[in-house]
Formats: sequence, structure tokens, C-alpha cells
Amino acid sequence: MFSGSLFTTDGGIDIAVIKAGKIEIAYEESGSGEAGTVILIRGQGTQMIHWPASFYDAFAEEGFRTVRFDNRDTGLSEKFDHIGNRELDAIRKRVAAGESFTPPYTLDDMVLDVINLMDALDIEKAHIAGISMGGIITQLLAVRFPTRVLSMASIMSASGDIDPQIIDALWSKRISRATFIEEWVEYIRQFGSPKYFESDDHSRSTAAAAFDRCYAPDGANRQLLAILGAEGMNLKSLIQTISVPALVVHGTDDGLIPPEKGRETAALIPGATFKLVEGMGHDTPPGLGKPLADIVLEFIQ
Repeated sequence: MFSGSLFTTDGGIDIAVIKAGKIEIAYEESGSGEAGTVILIRGQGTQMIHWPASFYDAFAEEGFRTVRFDNRDTGLSEKFDHIGNRELDAIRKRVAAGESFTPPYTLDDMVLDVINLMDALDIEKAHIAGISMGGIITQLLAVRFPTRVLSMASIMSASGDIDPQIIDALWSKRISRATFIEEWVEYIRQFGSPKYFESDDHSRSTAAAAFDRCYAPDGANRQLLAILGAEGMNLKSLIQTISVPALVVHGTDDGLIPPEKGRETAALIPGATFKLVEGMGHDTPPGLGKPLADIVLEFIQ
């Protein structure tokens, strides 16, 4: 039973904020639920509004209760700003120097966020689909809580070793709105899906909406540290224990996480299905939404 706050954004979309465990999580849902429930998990630094309507509507149209939410430290969900600039910078330097470090929180904490959200929404079991960092969280959900996962879909993600030297390239610095927007345009040009590219104007409007809804570079950095902190978890060995039906999807044009990483994940999971999507990069533009949803729907149905 829902017990939280409900409000409407400027775009007219109802957003609910609910207590999930010890933190507040912002989420949206749609669909009747007659076919079951699908939970969607976003990647590092991105918000639930980055899911295109063409993707999540496809599940609702097939009778699924579709839940999308902001991970901790992004969007309208709770922030961990008590671990701020100076402490984060000190941890970053330890990572870059190859020294041991303790992240502000772990990917297992983010896994528990999903379980706590399910409990708060009275969802016993669900199909889970996540992209990028969300794909790793999805994998760990299947490892830690197999009785709560009907199936898993890991999209444009990985499960192998993570080079800590990427921290300098991916570390978010506080920048102006205009710079944020133009950097997103460049990101989509470099890492986006060439077959489904919309336009630079679309990229600008997407970035502007994300910035105006929530600009949280420190949160993105705390999530990055959680990803890098997974290095000591022996993730490959954990993934080999997955027993739920598993789908791994990757794009031929993913320049951020190469498709070989997706193949590796699929090879590690017993009985996993691997799908390679032509022309897909490391983003979820509107034109890709329906084809990508159809791949997941075909698998879970």
C-alpha cells in the first residue's frame, strides 16, 4: 500500500516519493499489472526521465505494471550530500593512486534500495531490467535475491574488472547549465546510438530537462565510487551463480562499454540469452525505445 507523498511536476507527470527502507525514493508507475511487474533501473548519474516513453509504455501496453525510479543520489530521490566535495576528492585521489578505499555506499546498498522499494510497493516478485550501472545492480539482484526476481535483463552493461583509472575521465565537476547541455550533446555524438540519433536539439532538450529537474554531480560521483568499489567483490564469480532466466543486450556501436563486455556477461551466466542490437550505442533515444522493449518483452513473455 502506498504511503508517501505525491506531487505533479511542471510537465504534468505524477511523481511519488516513498520511504523505502531508510531512504526516500522517487518513482513513477503505469500499467495494470495483469501480466506482472517490470522494474527499470537507470545507469550512473542518469534519472528515470532518461527512459523514453516509447520504452516503458511498451510494457504497460502489454499489461505489465511498470515501475521506474530515481536511484539514490539522483533525480528526486534522497541525496547523500553529507559526504561532499572534500571527502569525495580525497577518495578520488586514493582511487587514482591505486590505493584501497571505502566508497560512501556500495552497489549492494543500491540493490537493497530496489528490494526496499518493492517491499514498500507490495511487489513480491518482478522482472528486472537495468542499463549500464543499472545492469550491474540487476545482476546483483539476481545473485542476492533470486526469489524476488522473475527474470533479469542486463542492458549495455558489464560484469568484469573495472579499471580504476577511468575515474578521472568519468568524474563529474560542477559546471554551468549551458556547459552541461553542450557536454551532453558531445556525449551523444560520441557514444550515442548512430542508427537512432535524433538531433543535437533533442540532445539539448534532454540535457536541459535533466539539469532543471536535478543537477547532482556529487551524487553521480558517489555512484561512480560504488561501481569502482565493486572491484573487490569478485563480480565474475558471483555472476556465475545466477539461476534466474537472464537476458543480456548490447549495442554494436557502444563506445563506452564495448559489446565484448556484454558477451562476457552472457557467457558467465548459465543459460543466458545474448542479443546484439545493430546501431545501438550507450544511450536510450526515443527511436530505440520500442525495439529495445520488444527484445525484453519477447524474452519475459
